[in-house]
Amino acid sequence: MTDTQDSLLDQGEDAGRDERVPEPGREHLSVTVALAVGAAASLAGVLVSLYSLAGMSDGLDDTGVVILANSLFSPVIVAVFAGAVGGLAAARLPGPRIGLTVAGFAVVGLVGGVAAYLAFRVDAGIALALALVLFGSTLLGGALTLTRHRLPVAAGLSAAFVLLLMMFARGFIDASQVSLWSDPLDQYGALGAAAPFAAGLICGFLAYVFLRKADAGARLPGYLFAGALPGAIWLMSTIITQVGVEVVLALGVDQISSLDSAFLSLSFQWQYNGSMTVLFGGAVCAVLAYGLLTPKPDKNN
Repeated sequence: MTDTQDSLLDQGEDAGRDERVPEPGREHLSVTVALAVGAAASLAGVLVSLYSLAGMSDGLDDTGVVILANSLFSPVIVAVFAGAVGGLAAARLPGPRIGLTVAGFAVVGLVGGVAAYLAFRVDAGIALALALVLFGSTLLGGALTLTRHRLPVAAGLSAAFVLLLMMFARGFIDASQVSLWSDPLDQYGALGAAAPFAAGLICGFLAYVFLRKADAGARLPGYLFAGALPGAIWLMSTIITQVGVEVVLALGVDQISSLDSAFLSLSFQWQYNGSMTVLFGGAVCAVLAYGLLTPKPDKNN
């Protein structure tokens, strides 16, 4: 064999190695485990907190039902996140990807729904409605993981987990809030406008960093999806919560006061504004980071 042939073989082997990319099913196991642990702890925590805040041993009165309705956003957004994480984690198992994904988020939904029903079983109607809301939330969240390309989903969920941590931090600091990041009194102030936008930028940049570190050859649509996913989860959770609140109030309260109605309206207005701001900020930041920070290929080679 000549030197020229040896050189061509070496170049072919190098090119084959360069074209290999990490397989999503084998890489980033630690990230998936961390997301699964965080989702399980968050779901258990919000259910315990919801029962401590609104649960009554002899059944919910009108005040308890209103408190439950005002606090419903927290378990819903965590259930959406947990469903997505369950689907992502189950897809790593050997077997049909779609079937395992559906089974993963369905199991999470059943566990969350049953736990919610048992916690409020004194009021059977409200308990069933709450269980169905949480079960449906996990199904819709899990549907986000049915895409074939799982690394952008993992990147977006990692950023969404950071968003949840920021929500919890703000809720912990501001003890007057009754749900995650939903103080309607500051929605027209500087904090109410700046905080979601800053959170969106952080989420978008984290999604970009995740995909760049993964070095899996993700293209612009993948970065856009990952950056927008935290805001999309928030927006989806707000829609589900609004439906759930209407059902819970219809089952447990004959007539809601004008003050409670105004508070709920302001809260949902804040949630919609915040979710769309995070969605826009995260998507734009991820796309800009992809365009400005990703090294360009050398045209001379």
